[in-house]
Amino acid sequence: MKPTADALVIGAGPAGINAAYALAQAGIDYRIIERTQTLASTWSNLYPSLRLNTSRFYSHLPGRKFPLHWGMYATARQYHRHLVAWTAEQKLPVEYGIEVYRVAPRRDGCWQVESSEGTHSYRAVIPATGVFDNPQLPQIEGLSDFGGEVIHSRDFRQPRQVRGKRVLVVGNGPSGTDIAVAAGPEAAGGFVWLSIRSGVDSRPRYPYGFPRHLWMLLGEQLPARFCAWLQRHTGAIEYNQVDFGLWSAPAQAGSAVGYRGPELLNALREGQVVPARHPLRFDASGAILADGTHLKLDMIIMATGYLPVLHQYLDIDMQFSREQYALPGGCDWDVGPNGLRGWPLRDTSQHKNGRQVLGHPGLYLVGVFYKGRGAFYNMGVEAQIAAEQLRAYLKRRHFPTAVPCAAAI
Repeated sequence: MKPTADALVIGAGPAGINAAYALAQAGIDYRIIERTQTLASTWSNLYPSLRLNTSRFYSHLPGRKFPLHWGMYATARQYHRHLVAWTAEQKLPVEYGIEVYRVAPRRDGCWQVESSEGTHSYRAVIPATGVFDNPQLPQIEGLSDFGGEVIHSRDFRQPRQVRGKRVLVVGNGPSGTDIAVAAGPEAAGGFVWLSIRSGVDSRPRYPYGFPRHLWMLLGEQLPARFCAWLQRHTGAIEYNQVDFGLWSAPAQAGSAVGYRGPELLNALREGQVVPARHPLRFDASGAILADGTHLKLDMIIMATGYLPVLHQYLDIDMQFSREQYALPGGCDWDVGPNGLRGWPLRDTSQHKNGRQVLGHPGLYLVGVFYKGRGAFYNMGVEAQIAAEQLRAYLKRRHFPTAVPCAAAI
């Protein structure tokens, strides 16, 4: 049987390589496996105009900042190059082409992992597979009857995919808005419809002339109550959208993660994006919207979000939070709500940002919280906590020096 290790990291995207790095720094023996043949495969093939919505201050990996000529917000392609170069520098031993089918606890406290390479067991497992490979399509009446093309935003690669087509983008979060802006000039008539359910949250990329993360950096130097005041005021600036036919999203509306930058308003001004109400149902030729409008369409792009990939292979009883969205808080940006975005609850009895899945020792989550300082910064924080908790767990369990989980039970 192939030798195993103390811990298995599943996924070699940003979360996975952060987890592997943290385990190496903690002196924990590990493997890191990736289903595809490409490091950070989600980031390797995204549409060219995509830029990060988190700034250079917090988005880089440990010890390697972005080059200055990338500007404040790197493109997705630049970010992928950053991941590849850093992983090579760290000599992380990523093993490619291994797909995990099932992860389940054993009676002896180890974790059994069934994959395309066979069945192996580990003292601990870190699922770091994120959300971007588990797209969610809404159950809207008649969608299966639509005679045109339906794709998820994950599958949008180039604006030329919509060339000459009548297109509706469903969902106005950052991905849907980005795609609508990029695709509009290529679509039939030089525009796409952008479906909006509860409203738009459109804000400047540089409130009061500075990027949001710079205000966060400044706030960290202040007492907590002044920091919170600064963040509330710099975070409350919105564009005037009424003149563009948009309506603002209610507070904590899940449909409208903030879109930062003037690109949407510019596209609306040029007629390259046309706001539309959300679809109530579809038919063979198009969509019937909430205001009664019928749109004849050739293509629908569903920018309707994702769920964690771990649901596809974790064979455990998981408890979930009923909270849907992060409440606005002060300046403790590293700690998100427990159970956000379909993730299972974590054990926070020992650490307010504990990474162990509640009730399942040896199982730790990295890559969960996408807000605060941003997903890429948070992944590093979560990885360090997971490594610290795992090291304490291994010591507390008094595992013998020899690997105890090699044989299946």
